[in-house]
Amino acid sequence: MKRYKLLTRIAAGGMGEVFLARSEGPHGFSKTLVVKRILSHLASDPQFVEMFLDEARLAALLTHPNIVQIYELGEEEGAWYIAMEYIHGRTLRAIRRELLRKRELLSPIFAARICSQALQGLHYAHTLADEGGAPLNVVHRDVSPDNVLVGFNGQVKVVDF
Repeated sequence: MKRYKLLTRIAAGGMGEVFLARSEGPHGFSKTLVVKRILSHLASDPQFVEMFLDEARLAALLTHPNIVQIYELGEEEGAWYIAMEYIHGRTLRAIRRELLRKRELLSPIFAARICSQALQGLHYAHTLADEGGAPLNVVHRDVSPDNVLVGFNGQVKVVDF
């Protein structure tokens, strides 16, 4: 990818692979972000490409502090990608795995805070309306510990609409 420097692959599965990436510009400008790219063997399947594009179009409508922001949808040499906000933290699944390893429990206050912030983002998405006030009927169909990100700063964000 010419526009972004892919640093490391974070995950793969479903219809895409996810990379930690960097956007670099003039005079030392640099921004860390995430690039999700459709898997190469699916890039020639119009149905999968359309699903990927639908995901990007929907996610671009969602502007809320508890939802990961989309920066760009692009295509390079037949490979579609979505550039999005990087959250310096862990998935809820990774946090749970670490707690199990240490035989510890998540504090009830922290658990409530995570749930509250994730639900604020989901509520925003589920009640989103178009410019005319008509409901868009957005439903997140995969609310899972992998799609709830918890930043080291305490910020919680939902991803993968």
